[in-house]
Amino acid sequence: MRSPLSTLAIGILVVAAAMVTATSPSIASTVSSGGGTLELGPPTPIWEHAIGSELLTYEDGSLGFGGTIAGSGTIYVLAVVSANGTETFVAHWSAVATIDGQSGVVNISLDGTDNGTYSGGMVAYGTGKLAGFVGEGRFTGQDATGAGTYTLSYVEG
Repeated sequence: MRSPLSTLAIGILVVAAAMVTATSPSIASTVSSGGGTLELGPPTPIWEHAIGSELLTYEDGSLGFGGTIAGSGTIYVLAVVSANGTETFVAHWSAVATIDGQSGVVNISLDGTDNGTYSGGMVAYGTGKLAGFVGEGRFTGQDATGAGTYTLSYVEG
């Protein structure tokens, strides 16, 4: 049996979701699917700190997208590297890019793991002429070449 507080919380969430759906045109937008290639350049270490048996690193490098997102810029990566070399990371990329013929700034946050093959999830949003663009997707690639692919579900505002 649910406690009265959890039932109330669920009810509030349902009402809030219904209100947002009724008042937000972006919720009613058509969801498009896309994807393409990505090219990750070699990293440049900015700093690293040992924390017990793990290593915390901060680095940058180049990241280019082809396909639905077309653009190239700098990616900033914060990673925890385990004793066996596996990384868990969060990253941010922001650059002028083109989506469906419109250019503006695209911001992408990525999180994932890397053990020779990097993979994970990403969320994206646009500004300027791409204001209203939001998306989420998945990516994967190989460290040895930097080459990878991504998929993206998105709406344009």
